[in-house]
Amino acid sequence: MMKKNKYIIALLLLSNLFTGCEIGFLDNEAFSDLTREGYYEKLSDYEAALVGCYYYISGRGTTKEGTYATGFPVLGEAGTDECYIATNKGANWIYATQLDQYTTLNSDNLICQEVWLNSYAGINATNEIISRIDEMSEEILNATPRYRAIAAEARFLQALWYFNMVRIFGGVPILTTPSRSSSNYEVDRNSIKEVYAHIFTLLEYAKQFLPETVSQYGRAKKASAHALAAKAALHIASSMQLLAPKMTEQVKLAGINSYEWNYTDQSGREYSKDETIKYYYTVARDEARTVLDIFAPNYLMPKFTDCFYPNESSDEILFEAVLSTGLANEMGGWFGSLFGPMGPSAKGGGQQVIFPVQPIVNDNYTYTMTATQPCVSVDDRFAWAISTFQITQAGEVKAIAFGQRYKQFQIAKFRIDVPPSYNQDRTPVNNPILRVSDICLVYAEAQAELDNIEGKGITTDALEFLNVVRRRAKVVEYTPTSILEVLTYEDLKKQGNKEIKGYVATNPIEHFRRAILNERMLELLGEGHRWFDLVRMGVLKEVTEQSIDYARTRPGANLSNPNIPVRHISEFHIFRPVPAREISLHKGALTQNDGYN
Repeated sequence: MMKKNKYIIALLLLSNLFTGCEIGFLDNEAFSDLTREGYYEKLSDYEAALVGCYYYISGRGTTKEGTYATGFPVLGEAGTDECYIATNKGANWIYATQLDQYTTLNSDNLICQEVWLNSYAGINATNEIISRIDEMSEEILNATPRYRAIAAEARFLQALWYFNMVRIFGGVPILTTPSRSSSNYEVDRNSIKEVYAHIFTLLEYAKQFLPETVSQYGRAKKASAHALAAKAALHIASSMQLLAPKMTEQVKLAGINSYEWNYTDQSGREYSKDETIKYYYTVARDEARTVLDIFAPNYLMPKFTDCFYPNESSDEILFEAVLSTGLANEMGGWFGSLFGPMGPSAKGGGQQVIFPVQPIVNDNYTYTMTATQPCVSVDDRFAWAISTFQITQAGEVKAIAFGQRYKQFQIAKFRIDVPPSYNQDRTPVNNPILRVSDICLVYAEAQAELDNIEGKGITTDALEFLNVVRRRAKVVEYTPTSILEVLTYEDLKKQGNKEIKGYVATNPIEHFRRAILNERMLELLGEGHRWFDLVRMGVLKEVTEQSIDYARTRPGANLSNPNIPVRHISEFHIFRPVPAREISLHKGALTQNDGYN
C-alpha cells in the first residue's frame, strides 16, 4: 500500500497557510500568504499551494464541521431512510439533530454554515492557482505541462465543491477570481443552471489535463473527473424528470432554484424539455461508461471489504478524502468513529449517535422482529456495514443483547478492528467520495431511463451494471422479469401493512427506480449520498417519513423507544438553509431559501 507520509508532511508544512479563523467566505486574511508578492515563483510553489487546497477536503479546513472529515458525511446522511440521529445525545449533536428531524432546521445550523464557509475557502484557494496559471504564456505551459495538470486538479476540486453546494443549497454565487478584498462580499446567487454550467466547464478542462494515474492516492485523476461529470449529469436529469414537477414556485425562488431549463447545443439549437432530460441522461451514461471501460472486465474489487480501511488505496476508489491520526487540528476526522460499533471509543467504539433504519437491518419489510431475532439479511454487505456486536470496557467483542430489538445496532462500515491509540475525532479512516460501484449504478440508472424514454422497457444493458454490484454482494441477480417483483411502497400497502406513500408502480421503470434506490442504499451506506439521491428522485418526504414511521410500527417494533425521532418534512426541505451569517455579511445580497428565516 502506498504511504500517506509524503501527503501528510506537505499538509503539515502548509497548515499555517490554510488555518482559517471565524471569517466570511471571502475574507482575504486567510489567503494573505498565498497572494503575497513573490509567493508563486516556481513549479514547487504551485505544487505546495495545490496540496494546501486539499486541506478543505480532508483536513479541518476553516473548522472541522465543514469538511469530509466530519460535517459533510452527517449532512448527506441525516434525515434519510438510512439512519437516524438519536435524540438523547445533547447539545453537542443539536445541529445534526436539526438536519435529521427537519422541524427545527434553520439558518443558524452550524453544519450548514461551516460547509458553506469551508467550500468557498477552498474555491477561493483554487481560484488563486487557476488564475495565475491561466495568465501564463503558451510557451511556459508547453515547456512545463505539469502547470496545466495542476490547474486541472484545482478545477476538479472546485467542481466538487460547487457540486456539493448546488445540491445542498440550490443556486449559489459563482466566484471565478480570487478574492483579496472584503468588498466582494456583496455578491448574489447564481441559478442552479448557471452553477452546473460552471461545473461542466471546470470538468472539461480537468478531463483533458488530469493524469491517467496518480502516485499518491487521494489525488484527482482523469477518471475522477469523468465520474463527477456522470454524477452531475444524472442529478440534473433525474431532478428535471422526477423532482421539478413537485417543486412549488416558492421553492424555485424566482428561478434561482429551478430545474426547469432547456439545453442549448453548440450550434445554438434549443432542446425541448424532453430532449433536455434525454441529453443529460445520455451524458451521465457516456461519462460513466468512460470510467467503467477503464476497469473492464471485472470492474470491482473481489470483496466488498476490499474498498475500506485498511485497503483504501484500492483501484475501486476514484477519489477520497485522505485522513490520518495524531495531527491535532489538522488531518484527522470523526469519520472513522462516526460510523463505528457500540462501545467505548478507547477500545474502537463509535460515537453511538447514528443508528440504522429499516430496511438496512432487514431485507424483508414484513419480517416480524423478536427479542432473540431482531433482523434478517441475506446481503453480504450487511456483515461489514452493520455491527450486531458491541465492544466491552475490557475490549472484548460480544453480541448485542436483543432486548431492545435492533436499537443498538450501529452503522459500522468504517470501523477499525483493532483498539486505537488515537483520539476518536482524529481517525485514519478515509472517506470514499467517488467509487466505481457508485458509477456502475449511475450507468445502470441512466441507461434504464434512456431505454424507458425510447420505449424499450428494461434491457439487459441496464440490468448488467446493477447486477455487477449485486454479484459481488452475493445476492440474486435481477432479470427483466424478477425486477418487476421489487417491492415498491405501493406494493407494501397492498400487502396490508401501514399505508406508505411513495412510488406508484405504473410501469416497469418504477420498479427499476426502486431497485436502484435500494441498491444505492445497500452499497453506499454511510458515504454521504442518500439525502441527495432521495431529493433528486423526488421522494425525500415520502421515503424518509415512512422509514421512521415503519421503524416505530413494524411487527415487533419497540414502540416505547424514545430516541427514534419524529420527522415532518415540507416541500422546501429539498434544500438546506443559507447560513444567516452569510446573508448578514453580504448585506442582503444573498436570498434565503424558501421556508427558512
